[in-house]
Amino acid sequence: MEVSVNYCPVRWQAMHNSQTVAIESEKQQITYQQLDNLLIDLQTQLIIKINKKEDELETSSRSIRLVCIASNGLELLLLQLLCIRLGWLFCPLNPRFTDPEITQRLAILSSDYCWVADDSTHSHFKTLDIDFSLSEKKTVKDNKLTNITINPKQPCNIIFTSGSSGSPKAIIHHYENHFFSALGSQALIPLNRYDHNLLSLPLFHIGGYATVIRTIIAGACIHLTSSALNILMLQQQKITHLSLVSTQLIRLLSDPFFTVKECPIKHILLGGSAFSDSLLTSLTARGFDYHLSYGCTEMASQVATSNNSNHLQILPYREVKIRNNEIYLRGKTRLYGYFQENKIVEVDPKQWIRIGDTGRLTNNYLHVSGRKDRQFISGGENIQPEEIEYVCLQHNSVEKAYICPIKDQQYGQRIAIFIEFFENEITRFEQQVQILKTYLATQLTRFKQPNVYLAWPQITNQQSLKVPKEAFMAQLKEQKLI
Repeated sequence: MEVSVNYCPVRWQAMHNSQTVAIESEKQQITYQQLDNLLIDLQTQLIIKINKKEDELETSSRSIRLVCIASNGLELLLLQLLCIRLGWLFCPLNPRFTDPEITQRLAILSSDYCWVADDSTHSHFKTLDIDFSLSEKKTVKDNKLTNITINPKQPCNIIFTSGSSGSPKAIIHHYENHFFSALGSQALIPLNRYDHNLLSLPLFHIGGYATVIRTIIAGACIHLTSSALNILMLQQQKITHLSLVSTQLIRLLSDPFFTVKECPIKHILLGGSAFSDSLLTSLTARGFDYHLSYGCTEMASQVATSNNSNHLQILPYREVKIRNNEIYLRGKTRLYGYFQENKIVEVDPKQWIRIGDTGRLTNNYLHVSGRKDRQFISGGENIQPEEIEYVCLQHNSVEKAYICPIKDQQYGQRIAIFIEFFENEITRFEQQVQILKTYLATQLTRFKQPNVYLAWPQITNQQSLKVPKEAFMAQLKEQKLI
């Protein structure tokens, strides 16, 4: 028997797999029965607080937007799951955002309810106190549990993403989007109640949110950790499923004990950036099953995924078409709508959406060329930055590469590239650049070879899965290249 889209997934697991561990960290284990108990107590507390606030504001019943400024942790995870049960909108924000960035998003959300995990930062935004210790002191017997019916088309989250303009978009999903996203993912990456899934991506990112839903629906165990990703942690926590960006993978591969014989890992999901062929070859040589992934916030995470190859297969419940070389998407995982001007703006379920990516479709396999808004013209030739970046990453000295157009009087625009080498010593940068230039001259036609090479910016206090575009632009402006 499998969980239904019409039922609260935590309650369903508490009824059918009550003693299975749902959440595990270095400090504690929580079974599905205990997790359900925690949600019951948290629900009681929050409904009292919010009903009182609604009465004070003299507002009618409406969809509650629960803003959470927090890093991954048990408290944030509980609030995510509770919002699904109650039909509230879970609105996680990156706690490393600056005050102006948070203010901008709070203005869009227009919510009276903001919980801040760390009182030492952003406490001035707090409008809601939650006592999580109350839940830890109480227990509820499970002998009278019944399914909790939910409306699967009720919006349950707002996750921000930035478009080409850089202005954040408040994207809304309902539970059905996430449910079918999870089921489709199972087609290539099986997950069952005996598996252990590491929450290695933040909950304010669609990849982190989707990890939780996939795990709960499968009745598996979510692992929370504050430790750095390392082999010992993977072994001790018996991690079977892992999501990684390229930097994380590179660090793990530097350890000779990162092999399928030494680690219990069954599947590694790769996303967020390009991966060189050498990295993928290393994974295969060490016995791992890996899955490259193409996805986006608008489609509730994964759209197409590979199976130990570069061939991205369209997952079930997603639809893809190509028009004028541009990728269009829809299906059961496609976003419900946007939050704009203090209201939910629903998108017609049959409408195809475009997110600015280019590619081609062969049977049920998708090849992604790059971002349409990144393409530019140099001397009359079309430049697709992702193509050049991919070639750079094939060189064994290059860890990161990012192309930017710069102004040029003769050609209109030329190519600048930001590079981070594995041996990241500034004194050797020019020497490493010369070696890379020689290599690229054999791999790229002349007009695609970068004209300016710049060191990757040193960025601190940033938690992001995407490249630091603002830092690139600031450096180019400083050097009067744009």
